[in-house]
Amino acid sequence: MRYLIGLICLLLSLPSYSQLTEIQKEAIEEIFSPYDRTDQPGCALALVKGGEIIFEKGYGMADLERSVCISPRTVFYAGSISKQFVASCALLLSEEGKLDLDASITDFFPDFPEYGNEITVQHLIYHTSGIRDYFGILEDEGLNYLNQIPADTIYALICRQDSLDFQPGDKYSYSNSGYLMLSMIIEQVSGMTFADFARENIFDPLGMDHSLFLDDARTLVPNRALGYHRDHEGDFENMTMRFDLVGSGGLYTTVGDLAKWDNNFNEPQIGSKDFLSKLFTTGTLNDGSDTKYAFAIRVDRFQGHNVIGHSGSLGGYRAQFMRFPDEELSIIILSNLANFKPGERAHEVAKVLLNE
Repeated sequence: MRYLIGLICLLLSLPSYSQLTEIQKEAIEEIFSPYDRTDQPGCALALVKGGEIIFEKGYGMADLERSVCISPRTVFYAGSISKQFVASCALLLSEEGKLDLDASITDFFPDFPEYGNEITVQHLIYHTSGIRDYFGILEDEGLNYLNQIPADTIYALICRQDSLDFQPGDKYSYSNSGYLMLSMIIEQVSGMTFADFARENIFDPLGMDHSLFLDDARTLVPNRALGYHRDHEGDFENMTMRFDLVGSGGLYTTVGDLAKWDNNFNEPQIGSKDFLSKLFTTGTLNDGSDTKYAFAIRVDRFQGHNVIGHSGSLGGYRAQFMRFPDEELSIIILSNLANFKPGERAHEVAKVLLNE
């Protein structure tokens, strides 16, 4: 039976190898060989060069109980890669003159506590607001983030905090609270649910047909991979998740759809002609220092190469979107194993492809 399952997985995940040398193919397969099994979760991988997918393959199982293999068409939870789309939606509304990114968040949340310092929409985007991350708040309240918790409940908990972590603009400190509130602002300004706004303004125009922001845990997601965790004994456990907050996360997608998003950086199809330059503009702190964080895009260097992207993690899912803009090369990894380290694997792949 396991042989048959393995054969099916092989047929579903036959990789595309265009533009790769034999040495590169072998090296990439070696990196992911520990996950190329029919008895454990794994990942999907896509490599994109100049807007073309030059390699894509699935490794491991999307559903261990039903023996469903991972393929490039498997849908995963992408964690904080979601924020890239949230920030883009805010930028689209800004370009339409409907959202002032310098506006105070009290314009949208009149009940938000007055901490003595103005917080703007840009502070939310750049993680410089000082608003405490709601995952820490949930932990203090004894609430399990894997459960379904309404956005209004989370917002109320955020408002109950006695103070900010720091004065807005003084520091960079990653805050999921800020992006949850950003999605709520987008809903107010657009008059649509955030999920619908993202679909109409990004997913549909780019042909990302397998992507959605899941704002209702009851919604069926075809081809969804289930999330898992490996315990200390080496056994796999389900990490059943009913989390359905959007903004801080919420994106379900495939490596192929993220490749379409990546291609928008080569041939822009949404926003104005200045959309990308704005999207890649990093934040500046009050002291003038650079945050190295743009509109949910980290800006960095790797072995002498410029690199941008974002990671994602929640429950039994891990994700990495890594792009080398000068080479027009991108590495996209989506996994359904909490113990998986997509950033490390992406760096290993980058070494193979950049050090020819």
